[in-house]
Amino acid sequence: TTAPTVNAGTDITTCQDIAFIQLSGSVVTATGGNWTTSGSGIFNPNNSNLTASYIPSAADTAAGTITLTLTTTGNGLCNAYSDDVVITLTDIPTVNAGTDQTICADAGAFLAGSVTIATGGTWTTSGSGTFSPDNNTLNAGYVPTTADTSAGSVTLTLTTTGNGTCNAYTDDVLITFTPALTVNAGTDITTCQDIASIAL
Repeated sequence: TTAPTVNAGTDITTCQDIAFIQLSGSVVTATGGNWTTSGSGIFNPNNSNLTASYIPSAADTAAGTITLTLTTTGNGLCNAYSDDVVITLTDIPTVNAGTDQTICADAGAFLAGSVTIATGGTWTTSGSGTFSPDNNTLNAGYVPTTADTSAGSVTLTLTTTGNGTCNAYTDDVLITFTPALTVNAGTDITTCQDIASIAL
């Protein structure tokens, strides 16, 4: 009789923040197969489903790499055969929009955003101001509108971009506006050249 063959699928690189990994095992000649893991995650609906999903455990995620092995079952007179698929779990992006700021209503805000893992970030505003030079610059300036300053505050959100296989992540910075200073030198004065002093 023909010996069984087994294919656990191609190696997979995905993010640590995924809920599950879809498997695509196949066998020929054998009637089925069983999955085992070098980690401690679980197979859904079970480990005898060739196209089960694998749900990594926290320990799997911390390890970064796990190996899943598919072994043939129902081999008749033949030996069992196995094949591996290696799952690599990449780090999750982080984002920091900086500390909250209180600034004068007549000034702009200087931002200090940062990201890791992701290749960049995009700013958005709850208000109507503009970012300088643009909203894809992590250390951009924010120029508020009159509507922003009248509202008293705006929330600026930095969202990661270039996330690879990971989800996007966001962080907020609150910009609070204090009233701009005002000055009044008084009304214009017309008086005679012979006065000793002028009261301001």
